[in-house]
Amino acid sequence: MKTLIAYFSHIGENLQNNEIVELKKGNTEVVAEKLQQLTGGDLYKIEEEEAYPYKYDDCLRRARREDENNEHPALKGGVKLNMDDYDEVYIGFPIWYRTYPRAVATFLGMYDFSGKTVYPFCTNDEGTFGISLLEMQGSIKGAEICDGLAIRGVDVNNSDARIRAYVGLL
Repeated sequence: MKTLIAYFSHIGENLQNNEIVELKKGNTEVVAEKLQQLTGGDLYKIEEEEAYPYKYDDCLRRARREDENNEHPALKGGVKLNMDDYDEVYIGFPIWYRTYPRAVATFLGMYDFSGKTVYPFCTNDEGTFGISLLEMQGSIKGAEICDGLAIRGVDVNNSDARIRAYVGLL
């Protein structure tokens, strides 16, 4: 069984405990790397062609516009993966406006997830999925979408036990 960990993560200004902090590495990337260490899966960073702004407020403005207009921004490098190679796919993202960033929507629309087991994970300031799981169920057909793992951004560095439990190693 082959595993893929595909994730979108944002570096720069971010919200943690209702305060703006600067992240050198995005919270979702931290969780994705922990999953990769536990599963041995292939790591794939979902990157948009035009990077989201570094400044928190500017990033939110763009994210809101994309969400309101249901935009699907182009991804860097286009289609790169042979999804047929994978049985399990972890998909990670921050929650922006109660769902995943539109770059993740672009990624989900590029591949056929039929017959795959999908494990969603997210990071945000509240530790919830918002409407992202419902949206994901509508976006990818034919996949088994498992319960997700939501981690507050402020907790990602202390989340090893939760991530191991999610992978089933406890």
